[in-house]
Amino acid sequence: MTKPCSKNRILTSARTLFFENGFESVSTDLLAREASVSKATIYRHFKNMLDILDHVARDEAAKFITGLPREVATRDALQRALTEFGTELLGFGNQKETLDFSRLIHEEARRNPQLGQTFYAAAFGRIRNDLSALFVSAQNAGVLKSDFDSLDIAEDFIALLQGFCVIRVQLRVSEHAFSDIEARVARAVHTIMTTHAKAMHEDE
Repeated sequence: MTKPCSKNRILTSARTLFFENGFESVSTDLLAREASVSKATIYRHFKNMLDILDHVARDEAAKFITGLPREVATRDALQRALTEFGTELLGFGNQKETLDFSRLIHEEARRNPQLGQTFYAAAFGRIRNDLSALFVSAQNAGVLKSDFDSLDIAEDFIALLQGFCVIRVQLRVSEHAFSDIEARVARAVHTIMTTHAKAMHEDE
């Protein structure tokens, strides 16, 4: 079995240490011991600890992305795509590591706004843009009414999916974000379809 390269070992170890201790508590000495590398090796791959956190954040953000289709031509296809997307997104959002990393990013973004902007663009911004492209496709196919901007519809759908659930977890009011994912997704999809989709035989 091939031994992971030093850069990957550093990122894997950093991710674990950030989760366990928080960003501020992780020194290069601690990281070097955990990754079994020298401090010189760390600085050969990364500028500083914030650069390492930035790389870890980008890796985590990539996990948010689901396989949304680029085009939909029917109501059924749109409803199916939204249901699959919503189920996958909330399932991912319910994982403890996802919630822990979200807290970590929120805490660190106060001191390093650029990190928050990077993570937002790579995760939430990309999700919003992918959903928007899906809604544009549905509008072009005559499945959705075109009265509303596709980006606004995307934000509405994400808001319907998440509600206050993530906020409750971030404030430690509850441990799990979403209790009944299937029902929550069905309600959000129904609201979007009822509000924005054309009736089955409309315009015929």
